Amino acid sequence: MPASPPAAPAALAQSLHFWARNASNESALLRASLRLGLFDALPEEGAGEPLPVSGLARRLAASERGVRALVELLACLGLARQDDAHGYALASGTAALLRDTALRARLDAELPWWGPDGLLDEAVKHGGPVDFEGRRWDVPGHYRALFLEPPPAASPEAEAFFDCFARGAPRMQVLVTAARLGVLELLARRPHTLPELGAATYLSTDGLRLLVELLARLGIARADGAAWGLTDEARKVLEGKALAYLVRSLSVSARYWEALGRLDETVRHERYILDLKDAEVSRRFYADNSQQLTAVFASHFQLSVRAATTVSRTHPLEGAAVLDIGTGSGVWGAAFARATPTTHVTYFDQAVVLEQVRRNVAQLKVEDRARFWPGDLFTQDFGTAAFDVIILPQVLNVLRPEDVPGLFARVARALKPGGVLLVAEYVLNERRDGPLEHLYFGLRRFMTNEGDLLSFSEYARLLSGVGLTSSVCLPLPTQELVLAARPGVALPSELAPPARPTPAAA
Repeated sequence: MPASPPAAPAALAQSLHFWARNASNESALLRASLRLGLFDALPEEGAGEPLPVSGLARRLAASERGVRALVELLACLGLARQDDAHGYALASGTAALLRDTALRARLDAELPWWGPDGLLDEAVKHGGPVDFEGRRWDVPGHYRALFLEPPPAASPEAEAFFDCFARGAPRMQVLVTAARLGVLELLARRPHTLPELGAATYLSTDGLRLLVELLARLGIARADGAAWGLTDEARKVLEGKALAYLVRSLSVSARYWEALGRLDETVRHERYILDLKDAEVSRRFYADNSQQLTAVFASHFQLSVRAATTVSRTHPLEGAAVLDIGTGSGVWGAAFARATPTTHVTYFDQAVVLEQVRRNVAQLKVEDRARFWPGDLFTQDFGTAAFDVIILPQVLNVLRPEDVPGLFARVARALKPGGVLLVAEYVLNERRDGPLEHLYFGLRRFMTNEGDLLSFSEYARLLSGVGLTSSVCLPLPTQELVLAARPGVALPSELAPPARPTPAAA
């Protein structure tokens, strides 16, 4: 594996996906590892005994959960090595890079810029420096130095590491700013001159010039005479509903900016900057994200239909009572409701989330067989032998591992004797060094005071503890499907084939 993180994918569609979702995570991972001294605490491979997470946490006087969230990602990226006993060492190539004093100086110089870089909106509006924590910061000049006037690269390896460390998060911020200020939408309609963009957005000419030049460096915009528009490739990628989907993804990612910038504090002290265990913070966060939850409804509907068809091979869904816990957009329960005309679904979540679920369920015309149950995931009693199928759609990742057995016990009690539990979740491999997208998702769950991702064997042990001793893990695109039941219930060994898209799911 490479000694430094891979560059963003070459194809623009892949690059946009990476910049919108994980570029800021990658930058925050590397910056937090440097701030904490994690790179220095790891023994170099071949020159010292690999350290377990507990030993690293003691060296750093930091949270064991937080150190695990960082070092598993470093291993997945090839920056660290993991042995069979889950001990970690710094990859020799990484160690060599970090011994380069010139590179270390460049990295250290970037550390203070996370907060100011997040004020690119303001810098573009006014075309000049911005105030942050009592100082003036030349944010336009910093973006120009990073992307438009970079110094000569010392070596390809050092530049690749610096790029991930210093430019990943600002790339996302360029897209966030262009989306928030309406520039992406204007460029997608037709080419505009800078005065035309200024008249439409009330932004400074200097700020707009910087923004479109940055978009050009990312391969998204280009100049055609005095006008600026999207590149041909960007136009193909962002046609139809794709631009709106990108903007929604950016909006969600931007909510984590401050927490990512202070990730080292959270890893050291478990001081949560965005604490989703706080009821009011959680209510505001999920209320603000309700449209984003709905946006994934259509894209996940076919996955949910596939899951419902798979479960129907084990348990008939005619007349079945289904409980969708932590329903989110309602997409999983709705797919089961549409499986037969007699399936009844109870959608359980916070009241503010259920308001949107009602609209989604009505769109699919299954509201006549729907029950909406507001409550608290952490304390709710779901009854005894009340449901044929219970769905946990990406819910377990908000629970710490010590809280999962309690939820499984309540779910198992609510499941009928021949019933099936369906868990749609990001399941790690048995070494816990992948998949990469899952580990980045898990990093966000840690820093928002939510839960940890587990491997299938870890889930299977917890399920066996509540009597659901039969379980399988089936791969879905982007996530996994865990099915569990009591002894004697035969579970499918593979997924049902993909269903044809239906007009209702479009």
